[in-house]
Amino acid sequence: MDDLMRENRLRGSNAFPFILYEMPCNGQPVCAACHWQEDMEILLINSGKVELTLGGAPSILCAGAVVCINPGQLHSFRGLTPDAQCDIFLFPLQHLLFVQEDHDQLRYLRPLAEGKMGFPLFLPEGSMAEQIIRQVVTLHRERPSAYEIETKALLLQLILQLIRADILVTLRPAKDGDICKKILTYVHQHYAEKLTVPDVAAAVGISPTYFSTFFVQHFFQHFSEYLRSYRIEQACVMLVNTSMAVTDVALAAGFCSGSHFIRHFKDARGMTPFAYRKMYEREGKVSENSFKQIVTHA
Repeated sequence: MDDLMRENRLRGSNAFPFILYEMPCNGQPVCAACHWQEDMEILLINSGKVELTLGGAPSILCAGAVVCINPGQLHSFRGLTPDAQCDIFLFPLQHLLFVQEDHDQLRYLRPLAEGKMGFPLFLPEGSMAEQIIRQVVTLHRERPSAYEIETKALLLQLILQLIRADILVTLRPAKDGDICKKILTYVHQHYAEKLTVPDVAAAVGISPTYFSTFFVQHFFQHFSEYLRSYRIEQACVMLVNTSMAVTDVALAAGFCSGSHFIRHFKDARGMTPFAYRKMYEREGKVSENSFKQIVTHA
C-alpha cells in the first residue's frame, strides 16, 4: 500500500524515527479522521476530554489517560472540550530489535515488531509503564545529550514492564481490514477531486450498493460525512500554513465552492475559516516543506 497514504504527520529522521507530536499544533486541532499507521502510537491526554474510536468502539478519554494504538489499527479521535490537549508519541517497534537474535527477542520483541503481539489499549494508571512513557515524553521535549539512546532504553523497559504485568495482547488481522485501508488510501489520495461512491467502490473492487453498507458498518458514519470531515481537516492545515485565499483553500480541499466550504467549516469548527486562520496566527507557521509532510496523512 502506498506509504504516503498512511498516517504521515511530522516524523523524526530516518536514522531516528521517533517523534513527539503535540496537539493542537499548527492549525491541527485535537481531531483526526479515521487513519492507521505502521508505528506504535501512544496517546497521552494532558487536559480536557477526547473521544477515541478504535475498532468501531468509542471511548471517552479524560486528562491523565495513556492509550496505546498498535500498528495497523484503524482509529480516529476528536476533542470533546475546548481545553482538550494531548501528546502523541510514535515509534517503530522494528527499531528496538537487535542484530543478534536471542531467546527474549524471538519470544517478545520479534512478535511485537511483526504485529503478532501488541500493547494493551490502556496503560494502568500510576503503573511503572505509565511513568516510563511520561519519562520518554519529557526526554523528547528537553532533548539532552544522547537522548536517543535513553529513549530506546526506556522503551525496552516499558516492554519489560508490560511483559511482567502479563498485559501484552495477541493481535489478529481485523476482518475486512485490507478493504478498509484500501478505501482510506484511495480517499486520501483523491480527496481534492470530485469523489463519488461509485468511484471509490470501483477502485476497491466492490459494488456501490455494498460499499455504502460496508462503510457505515466499519467506519460508523456515512461516506459523505467522512469525506467532508477529512477535507475540513486538510483545509485547517492550509489555512494556517499558507497564505492561500479561503476560496482557493476550499477548492484545494475538494469543496465545490467557497460558500459551501464556509458553511460546512462553521458547522465543524464553530467559526469561519477566516476566524480560524486569525486564531492560529500567533502560533507561527511551518515551512512549505513541512507543510507538504503534514498535509498528506491518513
